Amino acid sequence: MRNKVLTFQSTHHVLKAEKILIEAGFKFDIIPTPKNISSDCGMSIRLDSESSDMSFLSDVLTYNNIIFQIYDYKI
Repeated sequence: MRNKVLTFQSTHHVLKAEKILIEAGFKFDIIPTPKNISSDCGMSIRLDSESSDMSFLSDVLTYNNIIFQIYDYKI
């Protein structure tokens, strides 16, 4: 299964992104950041890459000044 994992600079950004994405109707999980992706922040957001509009997600987070990176991640 292919997923997208969003990493953030801080836990504060993860929690702010969580609130924003819930309001925008996204389905996601908060997960521990996989060590092979990053060690900056211990929390990440995982989304199903096939059912999520990544362009809209990116626009929403960028509009709200959330700094993030998107990774492809196979589970």
